[in-house]
Amino acid sequence: MKNIPNILTILRLLCCLLIIYIFNKGVFFLFGDMNWFINFIDDYNIYETKYLLILIIFILACLTDFFDGYLARKKKFESKFGTILDPIADKALIITMCIIIILDLSKGILQIPFYIIILREMIVSLLRFNLGNKNKNIDVSQLSKYKTFIQMLAIGSFIIIVLSNKVWIDIYLIKIQIFLAWLAAFVTFITGVQHFKTYIKLK
Repeated sequence: MKNIPNILTILRLLCCLLIIYIFNKGVFFLFGDMNWFINFIDDYNIYETKYLLILIIFILACLTDFFDGYLARKKKFESKFGTILDPIADKALIITMCIIIILDLSKGILQIPFYIIILREMIVSLLRFNLGNKNKNIDVSQLSKYKTFIQMLAIGSFIIIVLSNKVWIDIYLIKIQIFLAWLAAFVTFITGVQHFKTYIKLK
């Protein structure tokens, strides 16, 4: 039982690899001739089907994050391995999805929030790695937990709009999408500053 959080964390990393593979190779490697599968899911085209699968895998990965955190905190199933790997898996998932959004789902100024998120996650990872050599650690703040949730919502909104076929829904989704993207970037930046201040103190 105590290894379940670590298993969930590893599954989250595997989800990142699967998302990258689907993004690069499409969905044919899973279903071969896509015609029957596209008809089965109600007239989605191949592009939309790819993002439907990515969304499903992303949601499952987010759920592993929730449950491994719950088990680690509430059931005290904590380990040194999990403490190190869990933030790496979280950041790998977020960075993977941000890169996909930048490459394929956003343009111009709307890419900036995701560049901010990627940069912050990479910097904080380097700070944690540097402190790890000194047996110190930057504790995850409550705001950082909210930050991850907001990031997941922002990322999800970019995929959901690909799957929407209703113009009137898209109008509202785009507004929500823009708001969540910049909110995620703002909270990400603030928590990055907090972590940097903590790093300076611990250093």
